[in-house]
Amino acid sequence: MRFRPVKLVASDIDGTLLGDAAAAERFRAAWEALSGHERPLLVYNSGRTSEDILSLVDENLLPAPDYAIGGVGTMIAEGRVRTRMEAFAKELGPTFDATAIDAIMAAIEGAVLQAVADQHPHKASWHLPDAEEQRISEIAARLAAAGVDVKLIYSSSRDLDILPRSGGKGSALAWICRELAVDPGEVVVAGDTGNDLEMFEMPHVRGIVVANALAELRRAVAGDPRHYMARTSHADGVIEGLRHWGVIR
Repeated sequence: MRFRPVKLVASDIDGTLLGDAAAAERFRAAWEALSGHERPLLVYNSGRTSEDILSLVDENLLPAPDYAIGGVGTMIAEGRVRTRMEAFAKELGPTFDATAIDAIMAAIEGAVLQAVADQHPHKASWHLPDAEEQRISEIAARLAAAGVDVKLIYSSSRDLDILPRSGGKGSALAWICRELAVDPGEVVVAGDTGNDLEMFEMPHVRGIVVANALAELRRAVAGDPRHYMARTSHADGVIEGLRHWGVIR
């Protein structure tokens, strides 16, 4: 199978680029060693807010990105000027009616609202331990019956994120690709949990699954030649995958 040169790399942060401080430093050094004409665009794609993502750059934990996708694909900031992109916010549509969502989720046994910092105008996040797929589908049906048209992302056997239909890590990354005229076949993504799966499911995108990835992601992409299963963990796995895809030599 022949692949096109990589023009954009999009990576999750926690559990992927972060989690091993020495490996993160090796990634930062390897990325910054790439010459300007060889270096693809760098996009971070995380559950953190875009401001929190960029604070990691200020702390020298990560190299500066071109874009930061935050809030599980509900906000995008330009990495250099550090301002949120309002065009994407408009793409997400009206902000959530938190009262309506809270009323429905209050009836879900075991559901606990996550911290205030994890709630955003286009994102409502809950903890719901060990929920089966059928239970997530039932919650989606309850929300839909109440006229709340949303997307549910469940990951890490605990985290339930309620997002707009046009939100999510894959949808936000696809929006950036359209804006920049980057073909998905020129994109490599990296991740470790189920909330990264949307990125891997984008048509023609290549992936890197770090060795410490949860089974929910590993199972979903197993056997797909577009996705590289790294033998090393965290940022070392991302470096290994970027070598595999010819970004780092």
